[in-house]
Amino acid sequence: MRLGNDLTCERILIRDYKISDKEFCTGMWFDEENGTYLSDPTEEYVDDVYRSAIDEMEDNEDGYYLVIDDKEKGKSIGSCCVFSNEDRSNIDIGYCINKKYWRNGYASEAVQKLIEWAKEHNVKTVTAEVAKENEASCGLLRKLGFKVKEETKFRKYHMNIEYDSYVYELAI
Repeated sequence: MRLGNDLTCERILIRDYKISDKEFCTGMWFDEENGTYLSDPTEEYVDDVYRSAIDEMEDNEDGYYLVIDDKEKGKSIGSCCVFSNEDRSNIDIGYCINKKYWRNGYASEAVQKLIEWAKEHNVKTVTAEVAKENEASCGLLRKLGFKVKEETKFRKYHMNIEYDSYVYELAI
């Protein structure tokens, strides 16, 4: 799915993913440190099925794949995604900031913008699943008013790594 129009914030803009973003995004997602708490695998566990899914992200009909750009520098600094349930009353979000830009408030700014976008589209709740160990992301969501809805687990794709996780929810 495509936003069509960029979502503009004070320092960043969130735009539709393009195939030309593939190297930047996979560089983050497959990086052992940057991608620690993502469900994406490290490079050695990427298979043809996964590669094909990445190649089809630009025109994916199941959700929005987005890139976060620094407005001033004109550089990509992260990615995010949005998936809605059938009646579009809930969206589930994910986000990743390149480790060069951690601890600068970019994830907070991006998540706040996704919440605003959700409100504009009459969404009732926003959810996000986060590894319990990921203290930075858990703290960010709590700071923005999210509450733990449930505890669950997720695995990294084709890897023997599983995380206990929280599903956070924000009623809007």
